[in-house]
Amino acid sequence: MMLFSPRVSVVIPTYNRKDFLRETLNSLAQQTYPSDHFEVIVVDDGSTDGTKEIGAEMFPFTLRYFWQTNQGDAAARNVGAQQSGADILVFLDDDILIESDYLTYLVCEHEKDQTRIVVGTANPWPVETTVLSQTVSAPLASTSNHATVELAFTDVCSNCMSLRREAYFKVGMMQSLGFPGSSMWCDVDFAYRAYRLGFKFRRCTKAMYWHRDYVVCSLDRYTNRIRTAAYRAVVLFQKYPELFQYLPMFYDKTPISWSQDPLYLITRKLVRYLASTSAALWSMEQIVNALEKYYPKSTLLPILYRYIIGGYTYQGYREGIHEFGQGGGQE
Repeated sequence: MMLFSPRVSVVIPTYNRKDFLRETLNSLAQQTYPSDHFEVIVVDDGSTDGTKEIGAEMFPFTLRYFWQTNQGDAAARNVGAQQSGADILVFLDDDILIESDYLTYLVCEHEKDQTRIVVGTANPWPVETTVLSQTVSAPLASTSNHATVELAFTDVCSNCMSLRREAYFKVGMMQSLGFPGSSMWCDVDFAYRAYRLGFKFRRCTKAMYWHRDYVVCSLDRYTNRIRTAAYRAVVLFQKYPELFQYLPMFYDKTPISWSQDPLYLITRKLVRYLASTSAALWSMEQIVNALEKYYPKSTLLPILYRYIIGGYTYQGYREGIHEFGQGGGQE
């Protein structure tokens, strides 16, 4: 344990996940970091499932509960940061479980460099591990011998992000793109602003957590999420046109520029168009349904998942262009 233990505020935005939230809080109750040196700030984004009852429950740490009308998780994180007086902010989502030394390892990294934005390292959630979840989820726990590894700003996730409190306000807090519900892309937006200010990004390989993301267990739910995210990405690129180059997943989903695109890119975009039609996606989904039922370990499944996900990304992105006009990376 370090000689001096900085004050830490763990900020958790939540919405209608009372039972999951309680389990997240229980994992925080097992921390090796001194319980009198960290608090947990739960910001309830308008829940109707009785989440407020958790605010009266007893934990070994100080629990502070705030309620707001439904404004999205970006606004909830900002409320939590504003209510904190701690040295370090640790953001968690209400479906995250952390290992007992999670906070200790994160704080140690911030003691080494005050310009760092540090995230934890995901472990697989064994109960819900499927071929689909393995295909689409973030990399599993690192086997690196180093305490941290360098991270691109585009890989920073707000569900496990930590930084100095003053840094959070210096970067400009979270900024929603103006959509209701989950504030998709707010972490990329935030990290890009931090990147331009010279912040460094690290993944702490010893700060382990489990993300119980039920969406990655269903192809329908996951493609609905990715389609919505792609739709909203158009607004992100309108805000930061130069950001397009850092997100190659959209590279072949923009309209063809016959005068500027090289032949290989024109070909790639045409193939993507054909593979993203409703008929093509329906056909691939029928094959997936059969494989999941009769050959669940087929090596063809991850390939088809990627094509289907790419197809719905294409559809969502084109819907966004139709709705909002063209964004970065497009002529």
